[in-house]
Amino acid sequence: MRRISFGVLLIAFSTLVLEVMLTRAFDVTLAPNVSYFVVTLAVFSFGLAGIYATLRPIPVEQDIRRILRTRSFAFAVTVLLLVPVINALPLDYTHLGHHPVSILSAFVTLYVVLLLPFFLAGYILIAVFSKYAASIQRLYFWDLIGAGLGTVLVIPLIAKIGPGGLIICAAAVALLAGALFSERRFWTQAAVVVAIVVAAIPFLRAAPNYIDFDQHMDKRGVMTDLKAGLGEFVRWDPIAKINVIDQKWTPQKAASWWPFGDRKVIQYDGGNQSSYFFPFDGDLKKFRAYIDHDKSHVKAHFWQIGVLASHYLKRDSGQSVLIIGSAGGQETKAALVYGAAHVDAVELVPTVVELATGQYSHYIGDIFHNPAVHAVAGEGRSYLRHSDRLYDIIQMYSNYTNSSVAQGTGALSPEYLQTAEAYEEYFSHLTPNGVLHINHSAFPRMISTAALAWKRMGRTDFERHVAVYTSDAEPFLPTMLIKMQPWTAAEIDDLNSFLAPPELGARYWQHLVENPLDPSKSFLSADFYSGDFPSALAERMPVDATPSSDNQPYFGLMRKSFQILKPDPARFLDAGTAAYVNTSMMYDIVPMDVIHLFVTAAVSAIFVILFVFVPLRFSKIGREEGATALPLLVYFSCLGAGFIILELVFIQKFMHVIGSPLYTYSTVIFTVLFSAGVGSASSERLGIGTNRRWAVPFVAILVIGGALVVLYPALSRLALALPLPGRMLASSLMMFPLGFFLGMPFPLGILAISNQSRGAIAWAWGMNGLFTVVGGLLSVALGVLLGFNFAILTALGIYAVAFLVFPRLRAMAPQSAGRDVAATRVHATTTA
Repeated sequence: MRRISFGVLLIAFSTLVLEVMLTRAFDVTLAPNVSYFVVTLAVFSFGLAGIYATLRPIPVEQDIRRILRTRSFAFAVTVLLLVPVINALPLDYTHLGHHPVSILSAFVTLYVVLLLPFFLAGYILIAVFSKYAASIQRLYFWDLIGAGLGTVLVIPLIAKIGPGGLIICAAAVALLAGALFSERRFWTQAAVVVAIVVAAIPFLRAAPNYIDFDQHMDKRGVMTDLKAGLGEFVRWDPIAKINVIDQKWTPQKAASWWPFGDRKVIQYDGGNQSSYFFPFDGDLKKFRAYIDHDKSHVKAHFWQIGVLASHYLKRDSGQSVLIIGSAGGQETKAALVYGAAHVDAVELVPTVVELATGQYSHYIGDIFHNPAVHAVAGEGRSYLRHSDRLYDIIQMYSNYTNSSVAQGTGALSPEYLQTAEAYEEYFSHLTPNGVLHINHSAFPRMISTAALAWKRMGRTDFERHVAVYTSDAEPFLPTMLIKMQPWTAAEIDDLNSFLAPPELGARYWQHLVENPLDPSKSFLSADFYSGDFPSALAERMPVDATPSSDNQPYFGLMRKSFQILKPDPARFLDAGTAAYVNTSMMYDIVPMDVIHLFVTAAVSAIFVILFVFVPLRFSKIGREEGATALPLLVYFSCLGAGFIILELVFIQKFMHVIGSPLYTYSTVIFTVLFSAGVGSASSERLGIGTNRRWAVPFVAILVIGGALVVLYPALSRLALALPLPGRMLASSLMMFPLGFFLGMPFPLGILAISNQSRGAIAWAWGMNGLFTVVGGLLSVALGVLLGFNFAILTALGIYAVAFLVFPRLRAMAPQSAGRDVAATRVHATTTA
């Protein structure tokens, strides 16, 4: 039984590594929202395995070791084929209008290719759980521990061998599982040797020569540049894949966003985001004289002139500056040019900090080695929370993280740097006359969110403290300046002249659109500044501009319709916000920011019908008199939906504390699965079974879950003051008690139906898997519409339903099927 248990751990480990790495790979090669529904649909195959095993149950007397061995080997082979097959498929969905047959065929093939390994892994686990149902509490422990380890061990290895290498290692681990399942020495030894060889391959092709997935979409010209041989650096950082590309300017390449100047482009996740290393000789005085005299070539040194605004305003005052998202260093350079005495440059991606202080340090003028600069790899809000310094300037330039491992993609990515609570952090760390300087999309929503924070802090007259500038060249990235003291006429006049120099060209001038001196000349009404956003105004606007909060941090989700928007001053829709929302409309009709949710919902409906009615019609468990079909359906569906809602909401909530998507994902998934595994293994020792103390886990889940909702704000504030390892540990401690009891209801349910007809456990697995996907979709909807706390309470309510159903699940078990479980218990005992 030990070999079976450890084999279960290895299969669960391989499956989670595969799922996480496919998600990361598709984030880069396709897009985060596409990644979401591709992998989600693949996970449906876990449920399909359950339906297959329900319709064709393994006879109780059959030794399943041969089945486990062959399925494990097949799983390994299908995993090994993933990288070459996916690379060969034309998966650029933007070409769908021109090549509909080939593109649709490619995605159908992709789904089949992804379905096979997940189906095989699911079938292996179902076979084990069905055969050894009496040992489910221990087996479930190994399943959850393996899955949890799969999410953690990818972090130290992803930079070295990348997702492609980790997927190959997952295949090697599956081969080892097959070796454990085999009773024949030849198969065991052969599988171990092949596994060692396969696992060695990625390390022979380690960074930067990864076994990698090909880029399918030319996001921001990345594919074109790489094919032209312009790539200089590549690394799969745990936060994002980083490519550095050498871009030499020529007149033929001239564009409004790149009128002149060579540069090195930092591409995050294949072009989802970009930053630049701008060439600089390091002579700050000479550059200051140059930029003061002639700003015509400012875009050769900065993304736009708006980057300089706050630094020019505070020039030569020995100012203290915090840069959140320092990236290639343009904001740090601006601070130094205008005389900053202290600069804290915080960047989320460690690889970018390493490049800026190492390989490309000389190229950018060694600015991060200036004695005034302190470069830090970390998350902005956490850094603020454990800092007691007050800053004259806090600056963020288009700073966000776009990764679907956060289980909310595209417009549904949580943006914890753009919530009311975040603005409270910024304001509380500014000097009495300090400036918050943000360039980010959708200034109406930024202002309404900041206004809520301002009001919570007991401050008034917010409109007199806010100035917003926009340009025709880059309406997406307005310059918002919030000053802790009211603006003066001299300051605004000074900025107006600086941000619209005649030599720059009118297209790049920054125009004042929110005037703190004369609100009648502002684009927005006073309601946006009130801190109490009127519901009537919210309904009137064509986009959602209501304040964002830590409980509902979906700042980018502004869409209200699937129509192309046009600027509408009468309803406070500016050109930049309209363009921002429109960019996700493919062919002007397909909303790519949310289409993955609609596709997943449609497929979920199809699978609900398939998973419910097919077993009811064609399986013994569905037709047998007195069968527990309805309680089984309800109970295991509730467990699947409730568990995944809690898991995914925790990922998004603890993003606030931990910061990094992958670190958050790994911490949350490992903690929940590990604690649930420990709970499952402990339940037998605690005397929790189908006949006694079975109510304890459900009551504990409801009580601890409710307490976590109440205590989380205070606990998270304390955790934010810790460094990254401390934040991860604190998050784990917050989740562990609830996770401990979450591991008990599933094995309890399996024990309750273990004397049912063969196939009952497989059906339970299928319904649990199906509603895991449905629950994931529900978690997004609840989080967006009603907030994370409501989503958690809904999950607790779902567990309450399972609590109520469990007595019926036990009471309706038919006695005629008792021989099956008896045989199972005898076999489990003899093989232990």
